Amino acid sequence: MIKIKKYRSVKGIFPGMEVRDGAGVRLRRYIGTPYLNYLDPFPLLDEFKSDNPNDYIAGFPPHPHRGFQTLTYMINGEFEHWDSTGSKGTLISGGLQWMNAGSGVIHSEMPKMKNGLLWGFQLWLNSPAKEKMSDPFYHNFKAVELSENDIKINLLAGEFMSLKQVNLAYYKFLYIDVRLIAGKDFEFELPDKTTCFCVVSEGLIEFPGNIKIEEGNLAVLSDDGNAIKFNALKDSVILIGCAPALNEPIARWGPFVMNTKEEIYQAIEDYQTGRLVKKKAADI
Repeated sequence: MIKIKKYRSVKGIFPGMEVRDGAGVRLRRYIGTPYLNYLDPFPLLDEFKSDNPNDYIAGFPPHPHRGFQTLTYMINGEFEHWDSTGSKGTLISGGLQWMNAGSGVIHSEMPKMKNGLLWGFQLWLNSPAKEKMSDPFYHNFKAVELSENDIKINLLAGEFMSLKQVNLAYYKFLYIDVRLIAGKDFEFELPDKTTCFCVVSEGLIEFPGNIKIEEGNLAVLSDDGNAIKFNALKDSVILIGCAPALNEPIARWGPFVMNTKEEIYQAIEDYQTGRLVKKKAADI
């Protein structure tokens, strides 16, 4: 039986917002803004990209997290990671770090470089209620590369075509970095009923129906459909993430993502009283 493709449409287009975070790091925030506060199951998506050391040199000094995961993707540059349980390491160009904050971590992320281009993304993945107090862990790995017909794909998480990559989320998750030259089409199949976003970090792309997504914008795709298709109108860099929605209550405050306000208050109290870190983060 021939499977008929139904392409997902663009449900909304949201601009990235220039913000400062950490000790003054300049970021472009796509999720976690007044325009797009939460895209279930993604609470936050930041892009850091600058060749001016003043935009990143102060880094992210020690700060707490609880209740979710982070996936940091370093396209260019180096970041040094440290946490209060003794885990440490360096994230280099082409590398990724998956962190499960779980029951609680206190960590820092500081640029190891003093000049040059620093470029990457950090995506937060909400954890299901039953996993919010799970044991913390870290995992460092590299992107899986695929190049074909002037299309370059970096598989960051999940499965794509015949390629398999790490997936430490508590649900199915696909995360890819796609590089297209002007005039190239890109399409792939994916499961129905998943939340999907496309970020145009560089360039300009067009979805069916003459829907154009400019650089610095995020497109939220419709839930229905079993395929994605777009065309590059300029040389483009596109970040795509897809995962099923949790459909659970969410309560968030700064570095904590929980299900209720009471759990947020408890996280704040635990941090203030030195009880946030309950277990050493494993390096897996």
